[in-house]
Amino acid sequence: MKITHAMLAVVLTLFSSFVWAEQAQMHPMADIHLHYNWSQEEETTPEEAVSQLRQHNVTLAVVSSRPSRNALKLRKAGGDWIIPIFSPYFKPGIKETWFIYPEVLVQARKALSSGEFMGIGEMHLVPGMGPRRDNKVVQGLFKLAAEFDVPVLIHTDTSKYEYLLPICQQHNKVRFLWAHAGGILTPKDIDPLMQQCPNVFVEMSARDPWHYGYFVELNDKLADEWKALFVKYPERFMTGTDPVWNAHQTYRWYEPDEGWKHYSKLNNFHRSWIRQLPEDVGQKIRLQNAINFFRVK
Repeated sequence: MKITHAMLAVVLTLFSSFVWAEQAQMHPMADIHLHYNWSQEEETTPEEAVSQLRQHNVTLAVVSSRPSRNALKLRKAGGDWIIPIFSPYFKPGIKETWFIYPEVLVQARKALSSGEFMGIGEMHLVPGMGPRRDNKVVQGLFKLAAEFDVPVLIHTDTSKYEYLLPICQQHNKVRFLWAHAGGILTPKDIDPLMQQCPNVFVEMSARDPWHYGYFVELNDKLADEWKALFVKYPERFMTGTDPVWNAHQTYRWYEPDEGWKHYSKLNNFHRSWIRQLPEDVGQKIRLQNAINFFRVK
């Protein structure tokens, strides 16, 4: 069949319309839970990671890493829209024991004083695994966050919201970003803490089919109880991708982390459920809340 100019024009018009429709869905977005660990650098260069963010119209990115200075590589490759935060796992091999090293506080003060790091995290406090909430290093990091007026990305995996309650009440000057919406908690577990701790904000990273169970039902529909919670607290939620892969493997030193290779899948998942919210609520969760929380222009 001979392809005429008219047929070619129709094809190009349809293709352009498709591309325009796809781009229209790609609203600017904040990704407030990123990592660029040593094991990820083996698979993805800083330039490749930044390219992924730009392709998905991420205009504000918050990154922590192991070792902590690895996060600075993304900012150098991308610019000041990338916000590095200081990881207590500031050197290799201490992720499980970081809280026994007073040097963490020395390094944290140095990092925050330098102005290169604009927060602390991700800090794992997991009942039964450690550290205790009254640990001197843990408490010292909270005090530094208050002193420098920077947020803390805190990760708790617990069956009750009361685990975080004494922390956010004791350190009520600290802005806490609660990773993964508490991990395994439901809206009815999260709501009471949000009522009692206005300094706690909740992020939905890794709340996807591969990590921390479903808050989107099998038909890709946002669960009603979650939608109601987002609408109730439209200025208290944010989202991110947490691009680590095989995250349930506790020890994976023997293989690189290919999480950044799956970035499209993770980013598209979050865009899908955000589109099911009222437009004004979705815009806040997608971007505006992160701009306000991290106090950026």
